[in-house]
Amino acid sequence: MSQAEETTRLKRQRCAEWGVAVAALGGTPPSPEIISELQRYIDGEITLAEFALAEDFPAYQAVVTRERLVA
Repeated sequence: MSQAEETTRLKRQRCAEWGVAVAALGGTPPSPEIISELQRYIDGEITLAEFALAEDFPAYQAVVTRERLVA
């Protein structure tokens, strides 16, 4: 993995971790299915727009906003 790819992956991971933290603080920790979908995002297999369980993950918008802020 190149340095640029590693940097991009780390950014996605931090955004996903932010969403998990927001969900946990809100009292709705993500389900195993959502964690699996977030891992696919971190791994670059899907984009946030392709995140199939967005409606089931109240903190989804926090991940989207975080991704925009750290661009």
